[in-house]
This record gives sequence, structure tokens and C-alpha cells, in this order.
Amino acid sequence: MSRSEGTRTALLEAVLKVAAAHGVRGVTHRRVASAAGISLGSTSYHFASLDDMLLEAFRYFAERESGKYSRLFESAESMEDLIEAALAVVRVQHSDVTGATLLYELYAQGVRDPRYRSIVQQWSRSATAQVERLCAHEVAVRFEVIWEGLTFQRLLGDSSLSDRQARDFLRTALN
Repeated sequence: MSRSEGTRTALLEAVLKVAAAHGVRGVTHRRVASAAGISLGSTSYHFASLDDMLLEAFRYFAERESGKYSRLFESAESMEDLIEAALAVVRVQHSDVTGATLLYELYAQGVRDPRYRSIVQQWSRSATAQVERLCAHEVAVRFEVIWEGLTFQRLLGDSSLSDRQARDFLRTALN
């Protein structure tokens, strides 16, 4: 990785750190430069605008996270394996508050802006493609909806939802 690429990656990571702490509206060039430990001018050198930097940071985030979650599904050979992989995703998202915060920031931006919606849709297609190796598209979509709902429920709702209950919800989605 070149020095310029390293700086660019540091800026993307800093955008995500600032967005997780302050929300998307709290992302400023100054905060990003400070979080990255680089000069303020570097943000403008590497990105045409704050909007471009935010969009690229969320693309970077989605690709990184999508890859991480895809690995959980790659070895699935049965419906029960899919259930365990989805439950692992729910656990990871529940335990990674920063990642979950960024995910929901991305979703909120997706409601407002079709460019971000495109990132969310690509992530969803990637997630369901792993599941579609073992079941129909409609079932894979339903399955994803359930594990997303379980994640949301555990993060913001009733965190006492047991793994057994979660497995039952996921199993129902596959039928």
C-alpha cells in the first residue's frame, strides 16, 4: 500500500470513527483530520468534498463488514448451518456497538440518499447470495429480514431474546 493509499484509508477509518461518535451530521473535515492524526488539508487533497469522503467511507465500511459476515456463511452446508451463521452475525452485531451504530447510520443515509441506498442494497444482495446457495431467493430474503430484525431487537429492544428463540425465528424463515 502506498503512503497516499495509507493516508486515504486512515481518513476513511477516521470518518467512520467520527460518524459512530457524532453521527453523520457531526462529521467535519476538522474532526476527521484530528481523528486520523493528519493535517486538515489532507482531507481535501484525498477527497473532492466532505460528501464524497462520507460516501466512500460507507462503501469501505460495507465492503469490509460484508466480507466479514460472508465468511460466516461460506461453510454452511445445511439449513442448520445457515441458522448458526445468521445467529453468529446477530451476536457480532450485538457485541460491536460501533459497527451497529455505523450500520444504522448507513441505513438512515440510505433513506435520504439513493447513493447510500445503493450501498445498502449491494450489501443485502451479497448477504442473500450466500444464503441462496442452499435455498430459493425469496427464502433468503425472508431469512435476512429475520436476522436483521433480531439484531435490531437485541440492540434496541428486548436484549433478553434467547438464542433458542432466535433459532426458532430463523428456522421459521427457512420453511
